[in-house]
Amino acid sequence: MGPHRRGLGSCLLLTVLVTVSAITVDTPVKNVEAARGKSATLQCTYQTTADKAGGIFSWKKFDTQEEVITYYYTGEITYGEPYTGRVSFTGDPNVNNMGIKIDGLTIPDIGTYQCEVIIPKDRKGTPTSKMDLIVLVAPTMTTCSISGTAEYGQQITLKCNSGEGSPVPNYEWTSYSPQNQPRQIPPTALRDGGDLTLKNISADSSGVFACVSKNKIGQDSCNITVSVMPRREKMKLKNSNKTNRKFRVASIK
Repeated sequence: MGPHRRGLGSCLLLTVLVTVSAITVDTPVKNVEAARGKSATLQCTYQTTADKAGGIFSWKKFDTQEEVITYYYTGEITYGEPYTGRVSFTGDPNVNNMGIKIDGLTIPDIGTYQCEVIIPKDRKGTPTSKMDLIVLVAPTMTTCSISGTAEYGQQITLKCNSGEGSPVPNYEWTSYSPQNQPRQIPPTALRDGGDLTLKNISADSSGVFACVSKNKIGQDSCNITVSVMPRREKMKLKNSNKTNRKFRVASIK
């Protein structure tokens, strides 16, 4: 082999060695879903050819950088306060497996998690990887309310809201006449999330409006009765006219 070929071979070998020694961290499952109160496993693996002495292997809540769990090369493990007693490693971080299990899931556990590996002798490559945890919660504490004045010609907004629900619930409205017969929502009505806006209402708008709050794990409901009345100004004017007529008749006598 000539000098040129030997030099080329050495260059290729050097390139391969540099590539292998650069750390890579991977969270193979990017979205994990589990019901509230249950457990979730977050997977993470890493690859490096460097000596792991002094290594720090950690999980954090990405948005707040709040510690979840940290493993030190010496064997020491520390925990973030909200996760103490609920989180543990499913593998051995010293042998490239940084998977964790979180028990007793709560709504605050929802979010993006970051797996990070810091090895003093391997500062190159990609030392972090992220994934999302979704805690499934059926809609509960759903309430219906009305905004606006239920009078002829006015605009009102019916509001439906669930105190809990993950993923965020979808809201569906249905309507019933005062005789409890199903009917169509007016085509001019506007829907925005859990809000249903009714325009130019009349006596025909009176009835019961029911809302169903639904996501992939369950549903909840509420309803509200709408009673549309004549406008107060017109009622006052009619009453005033009646009083005046009575007064004039009394004066003639």
